[in-house]
Amino acid sequence: MAAKSKSKLPQAQKNTSASPKKGKAAPTPLTETFSPGFWSNHWLPALTLLALAFALYFIGLHYGYVLDDEMTYWKNEYVLKGFSGIRQIFSSDSFMGYFKEQKFLLEGGRYRPLSLATFAMEVGFFGPDKPFIGHFFNVLLYGLTGILMYRVLLGLFPIGEGGKWYFSVAFIASALFILHPLHVECVANIKGRDEILALLGGLGTLWATLKYFDTKGWWWLLLSGIFLLLAMFAKENALTFVAVIPLTVWFFTRVSFGRILLATLPLLAAAALFIWARFNALGYMLDPGKLTDNDIMNNPFYGMTGGEEKATIFLTLAWYLKLLFVPHPLTIDYYPYHVPKVSWSDWRAILGITTHVAMGLWAVWNIRKRSVPAYAILFYLLTLSIVSNLFVKVGTFMNERFLYMPSVAFCLLAGWFFAIKLPQWIKEKSNSAYPLGMMVFATIAGLYVFRVVTRIPDWQTGFTLNRAAVQVSEGSARSHCFYTTGLYEEKYTKEKDPEIREKLVTEMEYHIKRSLEINPKYGAALIMKFNVAAARFDLDHQLDKFFHVAEDVVEKIPYNGTFRANLAAYMKYLDGSNADKYMSFCYRVGYEFYWKKKNDPSTALDFLNYALNRQYEDIRTLESIAEIREAIHQPIQAAEFRKRAAAQK
Repeated sequence: MAAKSKSKLPQAQKNTSASPKKGKAAPTPLTETFSPGFWSNHWLPALTLLALAFALYFIGLHYGYVLDDEMTYWKNEYVLKGFSGIRQIFSSDSFMGYFKEQKFLLEGGRYRPLSLATFAMEVGFFGPDKPFIGHFFNVLLYGLTGILMYRVLLGLFPIGEGGKWYFSVAFIASALFILHPLHVECVANIKGRDEILALLGGLGTLWATLKYFDTKGWWWLLLSGIFLLLAMFAKENALTFVAVIPLTVWFFTRVSFGRILLATLPLLAAAALFIWARFNALGYMLDPGKLTDNDIMNNPFYGMTGGEEKATIFLTLAWYLKLLFVPHPLTIDYYPYHVPKVSWSDWRAILGITTHVAMGLWAVWNIRKRSVPAYAILFYLLTLSIVSNLFVKVGTFMNERFLYMPSVAFCLLAGWFFAIKLPQWIKEKSNSAYPLGMMVFATIAGLYVFRVVTRIPDWQTGFTLNRAAVQVSEGSARSHCFYTTGLYEEKYTKEKDPEIREKLVTEMEYHIKRSLEINPKYGAALIMKFNVAAARFDLDHQLDKFFHVAEDVVEKIPYNGTFRANLAAYMKYLDGSNADKYMSFCYRVGYEFYWKKKNDPSTALDFLNYALNRQYEDIRTLESIAEIREAIHQPIQAAEFRKRAAAQK
């Protein structure tokens, strides 16, 4: 099916196995990819890549919304407006439509309007609450990314006379990209479209730039700038293509430095325009000066020394390399402390920094020789840099979706190895190398397919996803908390059988205790600790145990709105319970804690009023209220309560 190349390179350098000796890639004129007959000559591999995407992810098309889909889609006010919300989407933080106010949770904020705009268009065309549509377009865009990757790589590694498209660098790399299990998060999670669009736009930018050098049409430069701008509107990490594209042009072509610089100007202009738009939408660049940086769930490096922070970062970078080669086990949860806090005495941190420094130095030294591995390493390091935590904090130690763009380099290197390097090693012609190379490639592809199809069902619901996460991320406070929440909301509240409810409460108690052992200050876990204690009380009716847990949570998150609302509801529910225990709890929380420790008369009076409603003429309650009223300059009310207290003596 492969078309004959029109370039003037020697035949030995154009066969799929025929890169220059010792792994060097000679510059090419790029005519294979950009010839008018591309689609007529390469429709079969293109269709195969698209079919692979849909075959793998078909099962997930009928899944619902999970994780950040709530904030970016089905509960995002701007998205739900449809077309009329697009202007607000491009003029504000991506979570503004959910929170309804500016939240300063993560360094740099979140400005990724393009994916939200596509969601809004889906709502405009198909209506709200149509997760099938979102999943369908994710898979479609993913397949198109594989096709575009094939088209670009075909120009950089042309298929020579007698070569087979299915054993070319371009196809093997693109197929591995489609099959790689690390991409399940980006495709199966509708919110992951930001990653898909960013890479699609980045590859489109590279394609347009190479088209310019092939045709000398200035409009391709304009198009390259537009593609990059769209990619950055999808996600900020597309900014790295400002460096990746000049590197690629220099590596694969013979054009002069001046022309490379000229082709870079539209990219710089697009980057400047994006930064301007981002600043106008958010009001700041990276640090608004209002970040909540003492919560390890938003800033996992909080409390670490500088050495520990860097050591932990390089541990995660080593972990990334492992996942590229061996994508198992997989999890959505790399929060504290599934990724452990380490120092430079940990061998994993040392391995991470030595490996990456060695990779970088080797790549810089060998890039002059046009070494494909050197190019792949630089591509990988450049695209990973922005999400590595070395330069900008991303709010978590690591995430599998952060490897979506860098994995292109890994897949390219694998394609080069199987189609070019392996035949050189066995010192035979390319055709005779097909059986061995195809067997190894097919084995890896089969393992990838198995891991993808066993991973996708985890994304069916939020509960199935959190259940899978807690099995892998045992050391994560978040995984235990989220799994407890899922058990409570999806199982316990819907269950009627007392025996099953008992088992569910026991399981919830274990996981919420584990979560708070890992992070004792975790607000969401403390809320769930109270809810689980309430569930236990509903089973055993031991009021002392329940009030003990409630007091502990009050002391740790006294002003958490969700917890306070839950506690208020339960205080009304318990109004007919044991009077002495109820009154004592209200006194300890209202008078001793909120008044004496927090000097908060308003909240103290709230709890004392609970007690007063339970037992109207309790002397201790009346005297406590009188004291507080007097202190806040309400003498008339204070006198009234003292009079009522005296009447009871």
